[in-house]
Amino acid sequence: MTVETREQAAPGGSFMTGPVEAGSVFTPEQLSDEHRAIREAVTAFVDRQVAPRREQVEGKDYATHRALLERLGTDGFLGIDVPAQYGGAGLDRISSLVVNEAISTAGSFAVTYAAHTGIGTLPVVFFGTDAQKQRYLPGLADGTRVGAYCLTEPAAGSDAMSIRTRASRLPDGRWQLDGTKQFITNAGFADLFTVYAKIDGEQFSAFLVERDTPGLSIGPEEEKMGLHGASTCPITLDGVVVPEDALLGEPGKGHRIAFNVLNVGRFKLGAATLGGMRPALALATRYAGERTAFGRKLADFPLIGAKLATIAARTYAVESSVYRIGGLLEGSLAAAEDASSPDAIRAALEEYAVECSIAKVLASEELGYVVDELVQIHGGYGYIEEYPAAGYYRDARIHRIWEGTNEINRLLIPGTLLKRAMTGRLDLLGPAQRATDALMGGDLPEFDGPFAVEQSAVANARTATLLLAGAAVQRYGTSLENEQEILAGLADLAIDLFAMESSLERALPASSAPSASVHADLARLVVAERSAAVETRAKALGASLAEGDEARTLVAGLRRLLRGEPTDRIAIGRRVAASVINRGGYPA
Repeated sequence: MTVETREQAAPGGSFMTGPVEAGSVFTPEQLSDEHRAIREAVTAFVDRQVAPRREQVEGKDYATHRALLERLGTDGFLGIDVPAQYGGAGLDRISSLVVNEAISTAGSFAVTYAAHTGIGTLPVVFFGTDAQKQRYLPGLADGTRVGAYCLTEPAAGSDAMSIRTRASRLPDGRWQLDGTKQFITNAGFADLFTVYAKIDGEQFSAFLVERDTPGLSIGPEEEKMGLHGASTCPITLDGVVVPEDALLGEPGKGHRIAFNVLNVGRFKLGAATLGGMRPALALATRYAGERTAFGRKLADFPLIGAKLATIAARTYAVESSVYRIGGLLEGSLAAAEDASSPDAIRAALEEYAVECSIAKVLASEELGYVVDELVQIHGGYGYIEEYPAAGYYRDARIHRIWEGTNEINRLLIPGTLLKRAMTGRLDLLGPAQRATDALMGGDLPEFDGPFAVEQSAVANARTATLLLAGAAVQRYGTSLENEQEILAGLADLAIDLFAMESSLERALPASSAPSASVHADLARLVVAERSAAVETRAKALGASLAEGDEARTLVAGLRRLLRGEPTDRIAIGRRVAASVINRGGYPA
């Protein structure tokens, strides 16, 4: 199964430098019949196999977790990313996206699945030798072997390069590992650990360690705020000796494995988080339709309707962004895998690092908003554990922390873009100069058609972001990396831009579909809400990047650039709310 999108050739980060080619963005409406069949099969699995075992799953019955994994392995859903020659299904990234999205309603088992098939398996898929793949991938694909990823340490979370776990080369060529790892998902029952350590305390490297290796011990389960049934334990390596061929990749190049696998992990997390947004909206809609107050159903109150509409619009923004990135990753990785070159695969994984960070930050924070509103719509009952809203709220919180905190990802987005600009890999500075010229009185682009207002808003948001990025580089130069508030502000502008453009590019080709009006309303709400955020963020950054008359000129120019036609968000929101209520949930 392959996915064809014309945006495949676009370099990572190019959404910042100019508009996307019309019709090139992959959208959920382009899913094939096979993709839809996969989604239905996984949804049925959750309903028929996981839901009846919810008590065991959430009660840390790991025999149940393993049995469910093996069932998924038998059905081919553990090996979607594993090549067929090693016992996997060898399907595309869109299939992986669909499965991660569909299984997200499986509670703590969804974490077990995601950790195993993602960061637990992908290091071997992308960076293993043929012998390592032959040894480990068949079991990882059929569920008889469970994987875990060991990077975090008690004193090294976001600062992964400061890990203290040590690898020492023994006279006979084997490796000895010593150290402690923290917060390891699936550790309580995993069979294979990808362990990161520094050779002689210096060379950051990766090793494959089997569970029964002497000296490896598993600590007690952590008692977590949410996702109670997912296994999270520390592991200790005390004189653990592994064979010479346990080294994964090259000595001193383990950071390439760690960070590039995390890129895919962030994308998969975006997909899983998206999968939690639609059920939350359905639950909120059902409760609002059943609960009465002052003689009316909650759903009949405009303020409740506005909440439902905003949840739907934010879900649309996340869905549009995640599927767009899925199309990009599929094109990049499919070409690299055809080349059968480790360097090509590494480059493909790294190419869309910015977009994967955007997926992670956008999806996790929008889910946070959604579950907060879910509790609010339930009122006092939302705070009672007997009702599901409380569980949704608790389980969602971790998504802003793992796979790199959102703060770290916010620094990565502009940091990576600017680094590529400085090395000539991405022409960011040329467009930034043109943005400055536009601010100083040049003509702004004009659009016509039903989405002219939204297209103008996207174009002007891009110009403002480029302008401010250029101003930041001009003011701070190489010391910009120390100005974290500026970098975070630029990241937020980039996220807003990506979400706005992805939503609009999805709605444009849907204009002839039966649901065209819903797509149009959702995209307009996304653009209107984020345009307002862009204006606020841009003015704040402008005031921080200049002083005196220069600051006043910059902010005045931004005001001119970002002023747009007003959008009646109340009217649009009421139409979207009606669609949500009629549909019983997400209307797109």
